[in-house]
Amino acid sequence: MATQTALPILDHDLAADETAWMAAVYADFAKARGDFADPKAALRHVLSQDRHRLPTPMNLEGNGPWVGRNAHDRGVAAVFLPRVELHRHAHSRTDQFVMYVRGEAEGFSLDESGAPVLTPVTGGGHFHNAPDAPHAFVPKVGAPIPEDWEIAFIAITPRNLREDTQSVPAPVKAAYTAITGREPPVHI
Repeated sequence: MATQTALPILDHDLAADETAWMAAVYADFAKARGDFADPKAALRHVLSQDRHRLPTPMNLEGNGPWVGRNAHDRGVAAVFLPRVELHRHAHSRTDQFVMYVRGEAEGFSLDESGAPVLTPVTGGGHFHNAPDAPHAFVPKVGAPIPEDWEIAFIAITPRNLREDTQSVPAPVKAAYTAITGREPPVHI
């Protein structure tokens, strides 16, 4: 977790080619998913194709994250989370594009008035997190949570988020507990 506070705020808009790339990756993943027992293997297959290769290609070995850089010099990472990570990036916009969920999931955030919100997560869904916006993907409230629960998404961000990941303040943790009925995670 970062402790720097002198980072400049990076709050870009995605370029048309970035959203087109994501749409093409998701479309090919949706087609290929049935051909693989493991959705991660299907995503690896799709991302290894020449038409989806980034200028700085992702290293698709291991369990992830798989990290590369696009033509706008933004980080592109395939992330596979088996647990909730409630956090914020004080100085960085992040865009997350859901690829798959084992089980069901919702996106936790706060609305303009600071009230907690849960947004249904679907494959291909786009979650935009403005700088300093608390966010997390959580197992769907009230639904059974499978032992192998996992959410996979591709994140596009302007910097290495190890420089800019912070825990959320106590009122956000309280809002998280109020809407999910679960204690907030403590690893971030």
